Amino acid sequence: MQQKDGCCYLCVRLREDYGLKPIEEHHVSFGSANRALSERFGLKVYLCPEHHRTGKESAHLNHAIARQLQQDAQKRFQECYPGLSFLEVFGINYIDPAEEEEETAHSDAFSIEQGFKFI
Repeated sequence: MQQKDGCCYLCVRLREDYGLKPIEEHHVSFGSANRALSERFGLKVYLCPEHHRTGKESAHLNHAIARQLQQDAQKRFQECYPGLSFLEVFGINYIDPAEEEEETAHSDAFSIEQGFKFI
């Protein structure tokens, strides 16, 4: 989903901070049973320690941040695998259809593609 380039996905996403820093791999898994699927489809990002495990906005401590990553991953999956159903593959849907329509109408400057790179 993301190249290991030294940029933290969430620093870029939340603060437009492209600074290089130590980063850690984070699987955007959808339950422990789906970790292997997350790995198979390359659904992972690189996060600084603060955004991965230690800070208030960390993927492991902040439910809203974890959910945002899950939604971003689902959107990227749907773009890259239009012939597959995220719901059928992972058994869950993180995107409200009404929300998806609204986002399509109001795209922001941040592109999910900036952070997620399928491998």
